[in-house]
Amino acid sequence: MIRKTFFLLFLLTTSILCQAQDAVVDQKKLDAGRRNPDSNFVKYLTNAGVAYYMKAEKNDSAEAFLTQAAAVAERINYIPGLQDARDHLAQYYYNWGRLSQSLNMLKKSEALAESIGDSASLFSNLRQETQIYMRTGNMKMLRSILNRRQVMIDNKSIKDLSDTSYFVMSQNNSLGLYYALPQINKQDSVKYYFSKLYNLGKVSDNYNLWLQLGSGGLAGYFSSKQIYDSAFYYYKLALSGSLLGKRMDNYNAMMILLAKSYNKAGQTDSSFKYAYQVYNSASSHSYLSVIYSSAGLLANLYKQQSKYDSAVKYMTIESQYKDSVSGNEALQNIQAIASEQQFKEMEQQKAKEDAVTAYKATLKTWFFAGGLLLLLLIIAFMYRTNKQRSRSKIEIEKAYHNLKDTQSQLIQSEKMASLGELTAGIAHEIQNPLNFVNNFSELNTELIEEIKTAIDKNDYEEVKTLAKDVDENEQKILFHGKRADAIVKGMLQHSRSSTGVKEPTDINALCDEYLRLSYHGLRAKDKSFNATMLTDFDDSIGKINVLPQELGRVILNLLTNAFYAVHEKALAATSDPTAIKYEPTVTISTKRSGSPSGAEGLLITVSDNGNGIPQNVIDKIFQPFFTTKPTGQGTGLGLSMSYDIITKGHAGTITAETIEKKGTTFKIILPL
Repeated sequence: MIRKTFFLLFLLTTSILCQAQDAVVDQKKLDAGRRNPDSNFVKYLTNAGVAYYMKAEKNDSAEAFLTQAAAVAERINYIPGLQDARDHLAQYYYNWGRLSQSLNMLKKSEALAESIGDSASLFSNLRQETQIYMRTGNMKMLRSILNRRQVMIDNKSIKDLSDTSYFVMSQNNSLGLYYALPQINKQDSVKYYFSKLYNLGKVSDNYNLWLQLGSGGLAGYFSSKQIYDSAFYYYKLALSGSLLGKRMDNYNAMMILLAKSYNKAGQTDSSFKYAYQVYNSASSHSYLSVIYSSAGLLANLYKQQSKYDSAVKYMTIESQYKDSVSGNEALQNIQAIASEQQFKEMEQQKAKEDAVTAYKATLKTWFFAGGLLLLLLIIAFMYRTNKQRSRSKIEIEKAYHNLKDTQSQLIQSEKMASLGELTAGIAHEIQNPLNFVNNFSELNTELIEEIKTAIDKNDYEEVKTLAKDVDENEQKILFHGKRADAIVKGMLQHSRSSTGVKEPTDINALCDEYLRLSYHGLRAKDKSFNATMLTDFDDSIGKINVLPQELGRVILNLLTNAFYAVHEKALAATSDPTAIKYEPTVTISTKRSGSPSGAEGLLITVSDNGNGIPQNVIDKIFQPFFTTKPTGQGTGLGLSMSYDIITKGHAGTITAETIEKKGTTFKIILPL
């Protein structure tokens, strides 16, 4: 049934075409296409329709050929041919004032282009839609379509885009026309886009078309500015380009605008001349929209000259074509199509929002399931790890319970990321000396058993030897016991919060006192050690309120570290005969300075020329239990304790600067 209907339509249309045919059509090709319709036949019908359309005559034939081309293309599923025929048919309807039919055809093409992902065709459809909405004054839909086209350009949805490509140039033309509308009237933007169109058109592949449109746009701009010489120049340039390119639609449009500009300029004769010319041309070819516009212009010109008979004549003609071109019925149809499009866009937007909501809900479900699975894996891993280390855990828990009271004083929330990290640090530091104590105690137990055996054998030489070993082991037990005691005392000192009251203190005297004390403390251990002590005290400081005992501990700790550093470097230099002569030097200074808050402060600086601190550990030196000294020579609590005293007890800052092999400088800033 569908096949029979199609061929009846085909035969009917072919008979119409045959009645109107002339040199444009070839009867043999029509007959061959009727028998075996294919893509070539679609192209032939489309070209024939365009030929009639461009000749601006036999308009029934143009419409018939284009309609038949679209029907054949749809029947044989030839999509490019269907798009091409519909586009030309939409343009044909537009030029003949049948706007609602043009928009309806474009919407069909738009839907097809979107379904097959043809961005180029979609852009072309939207270009023609802008013309209709400009003509009917639907600003909302016009702005929406211009935005859609710009997004396609910005996102490079169309292949091989450039500044001179058809799509970019077409958008420039549409934007120029948009800003020229009376509702918008932004003449600076009009000039910008049409100048761009005119100048870039000179180096584009479609030079003549952009010459027509760019010149016409610039002419309109100069006319609005009442620069009529320039307006006439560009209009005539556009007219010559339109004739050269055989674009009668552009030619007639420019002719009407030129006539209106002559009227504005007060050159009525020239305005009449061009108005009559375009009216006669349109009447001979039945260009309805051009007849309507030119008749309206002539009516206005005769009215200005008080020739009311002629004015009424052309007003009647204008009214006769008004309903066909922009009457209420056409506008209502267009509004209905636009409203339907807006409704579809709202439905699409809602569908997108629903899809996003569903997608988010799915993601939440998967994230929850994934999180639950991850949690189960973590729990299983922790259980397995805890089971494997149960013996170690028991030993750590015993040490933890024994040191619980001390540990509660040591915990500083801002110094530790977690309780487990602090516990691990304490256990690690104390476990070393305790391991030595336990090992040597077990060894002594075995030695005592051997002594008993030797006594029973009256082997007193062996007894003496074993007793000597016991004595040496006892010394080692005592040494490592004191190490553990020093760690515990250091921890207690570190955790102890000062209960003292700040009192006026001579900082210079305090620094000098602890400088001597720390130096003689090291000399007491090594009589051969000597160092240069330098001071640079600011006498204007006077007395300031501090916790003298707490601040003294900090200064003593920094100075002791400084003397230790230069002592180690001096020993290394002494053992190396090739080393450069080295003079150990420790410097302490005070002066007024700016505090971090911007207020006046006290700066205390302790420097040494030792080996410095490695850059990879400089950020860790204020952490509890971290030390750069060899095992047994430092607990790693001195600088941590100093940091707390300065920052918490005195609201100050303490920083370290170091250069490896050159020395280290500690700076304390206390607010005054």
